[in-house]
Amino acid sequence: MAKKITFIDLRKEIDTIREAVGFYWVALRTASLSQRCTECLKSIGAETEGPNPDCITCLGSGYPFVDKVTQGFRYLSTPGFDFATQIGNVNTEAEVFIIEHDKQPKSTDYIVELELNEVTGAPIQPFKITRVFKIQGAFPLRGDKGRIEFWRCFVEERNFTRGQGIIQK
Repeated sequence: MAKKITFIDLRKEIDTIREAVGFYWVALRTASLSQRCTECLKSIGAETEGPNPDCITCLGSGYPFVDKVTQGFRYLSTPGFDFATQIGNVNTEAEVFIIEHDKQPKSTDYIVELELNEVTGAPIQPFKITRVFKIQGAFPLRGDKGRIEFWRCFVEERNFTRGQGIIQK
């Protein structure tokens, strides 16, 4: 007779992985797509379609954003390679971020890695950006009872613009 498999608490398993493997302090950068950046509108006018690429408020996205600091970890999903183009180096590898269950990332969001103190592992303040990833797809992974256990985010690194500056508090 086969042994019945019992419910696995995936949140507990993610905590175990976080303790054993480690994690990154990241900011989930969520754009407010219901409103346009007021600073862009002042500098280029409401009749213009595109955002101001030099705007320090929205970082050229055209929309105000909110950064939520959280823990996450990433792994390589598909190996790739770098190749040179006229606009710069392009990397074809695909990576996956695992984000906490209560953050609800969307494909319009970014994951921003923060510079960490090497001794404590805590983010250095003021926060400084080390890498920026655009979320290509965010999928809720659900457990036995239907609750979201964590989010699996397929990401693409953005190395042309790093979301310059310091994370807002």
